[in-house]
Amino acid sequence: MLKAIKLLFFFFLIITSLIFSVLFLGIKINSFSFGNVLISQFYIKIDKKLIVDIENIEIKSKKSNVKNSYEDLKKNIKQLPLVLKIFQKIDVRRLKIDGNEFTIALNEESLYLDNKFINVSSKLDFISNQVVFDLYSLYLKDVDLMLTGKVKVDYFNEKLDLLGKYYYKDLLGDVTLNMNENVAHFYLDSQEFESLKFLKKFFRLSPIAESWMYDNVEGKLQLNEFYGSFDLVKNKIIEKSLYGKAVIKDAKIRFHKNIKKIDTKQIDVEFEDNKLSLNLIKPVFENIKIDGSYVHINNIASSKNGNVVVNIEAKKAKLDSRILNILKAYDINLPLVQKTGNTNANVKLTIPYAINKSMDTKGKFILSKSNILLQDFPFYTSKATVILDNTKVKVINADMKHKDMIHANLDFVIDTKTSSAKGNAIIKSFLIEDKKDKIVHITNKKSPLFFSYKDDVNIKLDSINTDIKINDNIYVDINNLSSIYQYSDLLQELSIKNGNLSLNIKDENNITFNSYIKGLEFPLEQNSKKIDALKVQGLIKNDYIKVNTLDNNIKVEVKNKQINISLNNTDVVINTKESSSKELPLLNVSARNAKFKLDNDVYDVKTAKVKIAPTLISFTADVRNLDLPLKKDAKLVKALKIKGNYSNNIANIETIDKKIKVKYTGNSKLDVNINGYDVLVNTSKKDESKINDLNIEGVNSNIILNEKFKFLADNFSLRLRDKTKYFHLNHKKTDFTFKESKDKVIDIFANDISDIFINTIFSKQILKGNNILFLAKGKAESIKGKMILKDVKIEDLAILNNLLLFINTSPALINPLLAIPSVVGMASNGGFNLTGYRIVDGVLNFDYHQDKKLLDITKLVTVGNGIDFDGSGTVDINDGTIKSNINLIFLKDYSKIVGAIPIVNYVLLGKDKRVETKVNIFGPLDNPKISTNLTKDAFSVPLNIAKRVLTSPIEFVDFLKGLGKEEPKK
Repeated sequence: MLKAIKLLFFFFLIITSLIFSVLFLGIKINSFSFGNVLISQFYIKIDKKLIVDIENIEIKSKKSNVKNSYEDLKKNIKQLPLVLKIFQKIDVRRLKIDGNEFTIALNEESLYLDNKFINVSSKLDFISNQVVFDLYSLYLKDVDLMLTGKVKVDYFNEKLDLLGKYYYKDLLGDVTLNMNENVAHFYLDSQEFESLKFLKKFFRLSPIAESWMYDNVEGKLQLNEFYGSFDLVKNKIIEKSLYGKAVIKDAKIRFHKNIKKIDTKQIDVEFEDNKLSLNLIKPVFENIKIDGSYVHINNIASSKNGNVVVNIEAKKAKLDSRILNILKAYDINLPLVQKTGNTNANVKLTIPYAINKSMDTKGKFILSKSNILLQDFPFYTSKATVILDNTKVKVINADMKHKDMIHANLDFVIDTKTSSAKGNAIIKSFLIEDKKDKIVHITNKKSPLFFSYKDDVNIKLDSINTDIKINDNIYVDINNLSSIYQYSDLLQELSIKNGNLSLNIKDENNITFNSYIKGLEFPLEQNSKKIDALKVQGLIKNDYIKVNTLDNNIKVEVKNKQINISLNNTDVVINTKESSSKELPLLNVSARNAKFKLDNDVYDVKTAKVKIAPTLISFTADVRNLDLPLKKDAKLVKALKIKGNYSNNIANIETIDKKIKVKYTGNSKLDVNINGYDVLVNTSKKDESKINDLNIEGVNSNIILNEKFKFLADNFSLRLRDKTKYFHLNHKKTDFTFKESKDKVIDIFANDISDIFINTIFSKQILKGNNILFLAKGKAESIKGKMILKDVKIEDLAILNNLLLFINTSPALINPLLAIPSVVGMASNGGFNLTGYRIVDGVLNFDYHQDKKLLDITKLVTVGNGIDFDGSGTVDINDGTIKSNINLIFLKDYSKIVGAIPIVNYVLLGKDKRVETKVNIFGPLDNPKISTNLTKDAFSVPLNIAKRVLTSPIEFVDFLKGLGKEEPKK
């Protein structure tokens, strides 16, 4: 086996040696083929590397996917490093691959490549992953472009950089090229050349844009700079990347084929953001200097949005046939011709690519001291501005004179299609007069203007918005009454300033009319909406005028400057909050089924009469459906007969019987006087009134709080200010005062509060007696006070009722025998029973927390004939509950009898010489619950007595010692 391996090794070694020996000597084969490959005149030799020389190679099966010179160049360059590692020299004079023929000559120092797309002749230098070409020439056959210079190819990162020169037809310049796999960035400039027409091969534009780029401009062109990017993936220019600057010297430009060329010293050309700008330097057109003129081609590559803007500027020219012919070439017929004077002109034409879009024409002509023809109408102007807007011609600020009839400053628009004009005029002087009177005499009046020069002249007085038709009668339609207000005594008398009016004039003393008038200043409403417009009809005969609405709800008669108005279903409104210093006209108003509105108060009027003078409004009315917080004889007040007046921002209203008087002063003060009416007060309603000075005086008028609590009053006073409050009430001897100061300190004092006053408030027989004093002072968070009662019987109070019931049953729990004296005492003294409790003296101290709605009864002490109270508690106003602890001192008659017996009083009553127990009162105020330790006390009585029996000798000794002492003198 080993021998066989050795034989095989020596065999391959001999074969390899033979092959290399042959290659060193060289092998030449005339032709051979394999598969679809045919090779002729093949020679191969090895030196340091392989040397190949082939006359012809033809490959028929392989399909070439190369479509342009760049792809072909990129594909070949990527193979160079690998090929040169193997081959020292390759010379293929003809390589044919499916119709694409190559010539290749390659060694370690140079490259020559030629096919149908490119021809390359270059010196080579290899650095790492880069190939550096020192180009003798690189000719891109498909674009007819030759490049020379340095090229660096990074085949690892697929980047190519070129710095050199380009040659394209008669165009020569420097070029910089940076390419990667996706995009090529280029920068170039040029020497002078003749035309931009070569760009047609690369850019297809709208015929309008191409005519401006290639046909309308002549001169010596030079490209200062041009750069951009080419998308190699999509094989197209990136339009937004393109930017360029060029100049055209000794240029000629034609704005239209039907007008002469413009000579210009230079045209500055700029391309950016898809816009080509041609700015003319020192251009001249038929001896007219048109400095500032330019041509812009916007959206140059967009057939939909592209347009050409032609801008023509001229200083101190004349608006004559030369400029007018340029406009006429674009079908613009300006009806103005300047005969003398100078004009500064600017015309801008915007010509769209799309044929379905119209050309836009704008222009401005500033004239000075000129004679003008408007068609065949001559006039002189010292100054005027003419604005061209397609078929409209605006004449602005034209100081115009025509003969001796009119001198005006005009602003009007001429419609060249309809041969008419309209606008505005400031009439400095306009005079039409007959032999006797001046028919129209207007000075310094701004007026609309209309005239027509095509049909028969129709009279249209835009200065007063009036159309006139003359027939058997004179028919006058005034479209806006405000325009003739100052010329009409009638409108001034009626204060009618807006609306329209149609007149049928038989003669000056017999006129009928109908009108729609608006802008009325009358204080009238219908359906809660202010009447500022009416449709009326009427007649004028001599000095008598009669007007009525079409529904006859309003009728007006004017005679001798006196205006009488009759209203039906129409309201009269006076708003003192929006009062005006403007004087009102003299009006006498009678109304039926109407409403009288004073600020936010509305009075439903059955009948009323109102007299309106410039500074005074007075009225009487029978008012119904009132919503007032007043009662009379326990019934709500729904109807009143009133009278009143309004003047100088003060309104006075009173009933016919003078029982109610109201006075509004300004928007913030209100004075009210009431006699014999009950006043309703609802504390749950939020006061949204803006009145900060309120005064109410009441006589024989009670106050009903929340429709539940009635406060009797012979008289009361209420004064509310922005920061202070004061209320005072008297009822017989009862005197009540409430004050709140600026620092929010509340002070309440009530004296001689009667049982009638208290019982009426709660609609119950709560107490009897008239000697109650009430004091309180503090702020809202803590109002401390005291109530002092003397000789008062509490009759109807749920707490006391339950407590008295408890007390009346409690003695039996101790000892029926002991209870006998006490019961007899209560019956004889009237101290307490199930019908009430008499207080001989009582004091209640409290602290009311208004913010928490809590009433703390800090001390409650009462002395009664049958029972005394001593305790404290808390009342929660929020939920109407009570929680208290009370000491009850009772069996007072029993204590008196026993207390007179020495030793025995100590044994039975103790040191305090009284019988007492503690009571807890809790629960709702209307039916509180009571708990006590009385039973416990009852059981402890025998024990306490026994205890005191044992200690009684000591007490007896003390008693005897006391007998020898004199009582201290008082």
